[in-house]
Amino acid sequence: MEESQFTLKLLESERMLYRISCALLRSDADRQDAMQQCAMKAWEYRMRLREERYFKTWIARIMVNECHEICRKNRRVVIAEKIPDCPAPESHELEIRLMLESLPEKQRVPMVLHYLEGFSLEEIAQVQRVSVAMVKYRMHQARKTLRVEWNGEEG
Repeated sequence: MEESQFTLKLLESERMLYRISCALLRSDADRQDAMQQCAMKAWEYRMRLREERYFKTWIARIMVNECHEICRKNRRVVIAEKIPDCPAPESHELEIRLMLESLPEKQRVPMVLHYLEGFSLEEIAQVQRVSVAMVKYRMHQARKTLRVEWNGEEG
């Protein structure tokens, strides 16, 4: 992939990558670090991408891996204060974010990728390295949890 084409595709993916980082990381500083590391690794390994049509899935997988790496590093750090360091989102965005944050990561990531980023179930399975059946199950469990938590409805 040529440098200009790579740069264009990366810029087109920026919002998607940031939303993925929001689903996995709490701190805006960590999200920015993940964005930067993702871009660097994608550039470094760009020749490993066999087909350009899989760029979106490939870069999303890199972002998920970077977020997990930051989470592993942060487990060793003791935080003295937890102060939000990002501006308050719009009310509907805040409600959606709170709903998603209530989910376990394994359920939250497929929901963000599918509903906010438009990934297919097959693409999510590739990003999460699980079967399509597992993605469907996790999304079903997430919807069930959200329905119970926010509407008080069972089933």
